[in-house]
Amino acid sequence: MTTTLHNCVVAPIAKMFAINDDLVSRAFSALTDEQMWKQPTDRNNPMFWIVGHVVETRTQLMAVLGEPIDTRWGARFARGATLGPSAQYPPRQEIQQVMGEVSRRLQAKLATLDDEEMRRPPAVPSPGAETLADLLAGFALHDCYHVGQIGYVLKAVGHPALAG
Repeated sequence: MTTTLHNCVVAPIAKMFAINDDLVSRAFSALTDEQMWKQPTDRNNPMFWIVGHVVETRTQLMAVLGEPIDTRWGARFARGATLGPSAQYPPRQEIQQVMGEVSRRLQAKLATLDDEEMRRPPAVPSPGAETLADLLAGFALHDCYHVGQIGYVLKAVGHPALAG
């Protein structure tokens, strides 16, 4: 989903999230349920967990932007969480549905931000983020980092590259 944005700082950040949505959706759709849980090494998370983590992190951003979303997933996808058996996680379809909803709401919220809001300090302190623009850029970087991991996992289970 692409929304017309009138803020030149928000526009490229929103575009990064939209591009990532497309890449994650394509990767997620390319794998079987069994492949979704394959770990390239015993030190890597499977794609299913990474996608859940991306969605959960975006809900944290929505909370900072004043529109909290409760996935009801608890800390299953939190940074540093120990990977449990697949039966402890929401079904694949729920992950896809929640990701779609979070993405739509994020794009809509980003479209409302103006220059003044982008210059304000973030509502929640974050290292290195002096303004809301800084915070959004950090969240977009986080998103891109994990999309790179998703591309790596996709190739590790025998699929072609996501991009490039």
